[in-house]
Amino acid sequence: MNAPLCDHFRSRFDEYHDGLLAAAVAESVKSHLTACDRCREEYGLLVSCIGVIRGLDAPPVPPRALRRIVDTLSGPDGGATLPDRLDPGLETP
Repeated sequence: MNAPLCDHFRSRFDEYHDGLLAAAVAESVKSHLTACDRCREEYGLLVSCIGVIRGLDAPPVPPRALRRIVDTLSGPDGGATLPDRLDPGLETP
């Protein structure tokens, strides 16, 4: 296929994968993937990478960073508190 057309479809792969495209647009991406070996291969690689990433455990958030997030969200007058289930060892205001 031609490069500009492939670029157009590749720019939509994330939304296509996540099911965020309108039905007609999703169908055009699907049709392109059926016809274009290179884009089909690239989309397959994207799907594989997403699968690997989703299989990883999220690293723990350091307590100081978590405290800064809660402080920022609560604002100067307080309001938001850190739920115990996030880090039972971290003091709450």
